[in-house]
Amino acid sequence: MTFIHPAVAPELVEPLKALLDVTASNPPLSGKTLGFYRKRNKFNVAPAHAYPVIQSYDIEQSADAPGVRVWVINASADTKKPAMLHFHGGGFVMGSCQNGFSRMQQVALSLDCVVVSVDYGLAPEMRIGEVVKQSYAALAWTHQHSETLGIDNARIGLLGFSAGGGHAALLAQYAVYRNEYAVKCQALIYPMLDDRTGTTLLPEPPKGMYLWTAEQNQYGWQAALGHTPGKSSIKPFTVPARQSLSANLPATYIAVGDLDLFYDENLHYAHALQAQGVAVTLNKVPGAFHAFESIAPESELAKAFNREFIDALRRML
Repeated sequence: MTFIHPAVAPELVEPLKALLDVTASNPPLSGKTLGFYRKRNKFNVAPAHAYPVIQSYDIEQSADAPGVRVWVINASADTKKPAMLHFHGGGFVMGSCQNGFSRMQQVALSLDCVVVSVDYGLAPEMRIGEVVKQSYAALAWTHQHSETLGIDNARIGLLGFSAGGGHAALLAQYAVYRNEYAVKCQALIYPMLDDRTGTTLLPEPPKGMYLWTAEQNQYGWQAALGHTPGKSSIKPFTVPARQSLSANLPATYIAVGDLDLFYDENLHYAHALQAQGVAVTLNKVPGAFHAFESIAPESELAKAFNREFIDALRRML
């Protein structure tokens, strides 16, 4: 019988049990098993809807950045809407924009905005220091094409889930450093921010018991960085939680469950931003584990979680 920690919210218990039963025989995440997980992830796609329309664009490689594909949702040249650059999750090593098409279409409709979903390079094939350059190229492209896409370039924000939240946080930092293209706000949904979590920083159980563990986090960061995570020194713009923070960073929304492996690092990042004078809204969800709203989308906890991050984006945009 599958053990579920009593701290898990009651309405999440049965969906979590079902998931754990189905995945019980899966091998540990590693370089040898990454292909298995990527293949499985391809089938974890909610069908996209016919509307709002999704179009792909290829941003060519430049001297500064690798090329990258973006998927634009709800663009219309005769409007001037806010926009969100979206970064999918997957521990830096798997996932794709397609995993989030349906959800991003709903975001576009709920906010009456354009969504630009960034198909960033995965580790270990592409290290995180190169991905931030891809992300910045996508931000620059969105600003440069704002008129044809129907975007108000004074209202361009960032939205990232899990590893995508890490990429969004890095992009916000890098954009402030470059000081060329503005970012209005960032919504970081249980973001992956600190390579030390699971190595030199060990959250106490039941944090990290479900869906994303300390061992998986170690692998994801090692693949992204190209070296053992948790080293005393790192390269600039590779680990958001260890980057010097600026008061010029955009208004920020962070949401995380209190059973998530990332709970401690997310709170620490929120407080570090606040210490710099950045406006931060923090949503701490009791009894919730990593990506719980994807596992139990019909739960009242998930519905409230989704409403709150949409409302937060509406206020910030």
